[in-house]
Amino acid sequence: MEVTIVKENYDGVTKRSLQAWKELKTFEPAELFVYKNSTDAILQGFYKYKPNPYVLGLYDIHEVPHFIAKDKYGDEFRTSGLNCGYGGEGPRGTISILEQLGIDNAERIVKGNSVIYIDMKNGTPKVEAGRSVFDDYLRDPMERTFESARVYNYGERLVFTESNESTDTLGFLKFYLERVIDEVEAVYFLVDEDEISSYRRQAPKRYTDRIMDFPIAIRGKNGIEIWLKPYLSNIKRLEEQTIVKNVLEVVGFPPLNREQGILDKVRNTLSGKPIERPAVVIVESGQLELHYL
Repeated sequence: MEVTIVKENYDGVTKRSLQAWKELKTFEPAELFVYKNSTDAILQGFYKYKPNPYVLGLYDIHEVPHFIAKDKYGDEFRTSGLNCGYGGEGPRGTISILEQLGIDNAERIVKGNSVIYIDMKNGTPKVEAGRSVFDDYLRDPMERTFESARVYNYGERLVFTESNESTDTLGFLKFYLERVIDEVEAVYFLVDEDEISSYRRQAPKRYTDRIMDFPIAIRGKNGIEIWLKPYLSNIKRLEEQTIVKNVLEVVGFPPLNREQGILDKVRNTLSGKPIERPAVVIVESGQLELHYL
């Protein structure tokens, strides 16, 4: 069913968000979604996107609401000036709306939770609320070894990209793997710059318009991808590269182990020529399979 956004506001100002809500008048909400963190809203599909000016096929995420109300027809009210999870102005605005709608314990619900869903379709509000899977990242900023992911839309799927300032690729992978991907479907290793470009595994560096490559991509069965920045050599077999071994171990795939004779090893070592090609690694019937792209 196509969604109609009947009114929206993304300037983050609570006063204007409340004014926009008042202007709805005849709008009768059947469902409410409230978020502290933008990423939670994005994962539920509440966002818009526009073409990235530097990378063809990549789309920037923008206009992410933290408060969404749906009526019985699926039409929506969206705003970024109302939220939850702390005691500030945005949550106070949310509390005022919930109290107008007759939600009991509105203050406790809004201030104490980072993700809130309220079902009012049957007349009696049913509240589901809890913490965000991203709360622990936000809570310990001094202990981080990587920056939060930049999220893009790529080929109608969400992509979480590692920052150029990250110093812990595996920590970044572990964190987002257990939060945004349901089950790993495939791991891509692109060892050639032309292949990286043709697959458009590129994005702007943070705070600049310079482009960076992402030779490694992990794709989940839910369609979400995680892109990693480590360089891959095309003159070493994939299974001989430490980052490949580590990534496969983190995602839970068996080690890559293609048989190679001693003469082949010597020949490849002495030739200095590219011996590896872009590949995708998947698990089929419990067996690790490597397919060249």
